[in-house]
Amino acid sequence: MSEPLKHKGRPVPYIAAWSGETVQQPPLIATGEGVAYAGPTPGRGSDGVLWQLWGLKPGAGEPLWKQVHGPRQRRAMRKFLCQVCGGPADRNEQGWLWLLEDDRAEGAKWPNGHMTVHPPVCLRCAPLAARLCPHLRRRGAVPVRIGDVILDGVYGQRYYTAPPGLGLLEGEQDVFLMGNWRTKWVVGGQLAASLSKCAVLDQAEVGIETPAARAAVRR
Repeated sequence: MSEPLKHKGRPVPYIAAWSGETVQQPPLIATGEGVAYAGPTPGRGSDGVLWQLWGLKPGAGEPLWKQVHGPRQRRAMRKFLCQVCGGPADRNEQGWLWLLEDDRAEGAKWPNGHMTVHPPVCLRCAPLAARLCPHLRRRGAVPVRIGDVILDGVYGQRYYTAPPGLGLLEGEQDVFLMGNWRTKWVVGGQLAASLSKCAVLDQAEVGIETPAARAAVRR
């Protein structure tokens, strides 16, 4: 069973970046194939995406709580690893266990068709993920079983060409579909997945403290 790394006694999620892993990003240039790194630096991955560069030194330096380590995030998405401990995510006959931000206001079909950049979780780490992840604390964590996962998007920074001598212009940070021409002009940070065949669970099923329970404790 995998254990998350700790910093000063506090568990650090598997996908969190550490200060010792940051590297200087090479200059960007515009080419006929889109945005690229200048000089003898790694080019596009096998998926055709120009990914942001990271060192691979988990535990080095201080945890960067608000930054996601791109290579580990992508590994967790591709191999269905828990975003907290890095071990296998939980799966049963209904599918993989995911924690999603509470977007049920989107409609009755949610979360079918939803896209996320957050990897799945294991049962043991689900309560911990609900406490550690800022986006889940802020909007509420909804446990969901996902029967079908398609890795079809990339979250990153888009660039635009500028007049000669002005280099590249930064555009929006967003999720772009793989294979779309726009992805050629994106420096990718994280993989995104489309979710379907979803079954929403009760928070208590995976040991997540409900808002009502927290309010009762405060009283």
